[in-house]
Amino acid sequence: MRVKQPLAPSSRVCVSGQRGATLIEFALALIFGVLPIVMSILQTGALLVAKNELNLATFLAAREGAVAGADPGTMQRSLARALVPSYVRAERSGVAAPASVALAYGVALADVTALDSLRVLNPTRNDLDKLGVARGGQRVIPNDSIEFRSRAVQAANVLTIEVTHCQSVVVPLAGPALVAALRLLDPDPRHQRCLVAGRAPLAARASIVMQSDVHAAALR
Repeated sequence: MRVKQPLAPSSRVCVSGQRGATLIEFALALIFGVLPIVMSILQTGALLVAKNELNLATFLAAREGAVAGADPGTMQRSLARALVPSYVRAERSGVAAPASVALAYGVALADVTALDSLRVLNPTRNDLDKLGVARGGQRVIPNDSIEFRSRAVQAANVLTIEVTHCQSVVVPLAGPALVAALRLLDPDPRHQRCLVAGRAPLAARASIVMQSDVHAAALR
């Protein structure tokens, strides 16, 4: 019967060193391989949630504009109100204090007016020049008796807006890396304004039938 010989001290040191090297390799693979992927997934998920919120906010802004002559200021305020959930801080009780909501609205409105872009794509200034009528001392695209008006006037009464929102990136490393990459790859000036501020640009469109005359101040 053969007797198993105990490992020599040098062999024990070798085995222990291999285990230590394996642990270091695993840690490096986790830090430089798995962790960036997980953080990228988290940042992508956060942006998808923000995009859904922006889609709804853009529709609400368009609906508000439909009854206010497509006034840009009215639509910006409506957009900011709809984006408040993205700005308000969560409370442990699950209910946000009125002061927190008011502060969040102020921050959202500042971002909407200073960083974001809200453009009226339809109707255009050309539509106003061709189809407009004088009312109340200004030129407007009429909305009354719309069913009896020409197809061109009816088409001009479909308000279409486009919003570019500068969304904050919340995940460390992945968020700034995304912004840095977009600064090199995305030449759009409206997007660059977001990227220079360290934020990711998100875009949304909405269309709705006007319920009031379109005023000249709303058109490009």
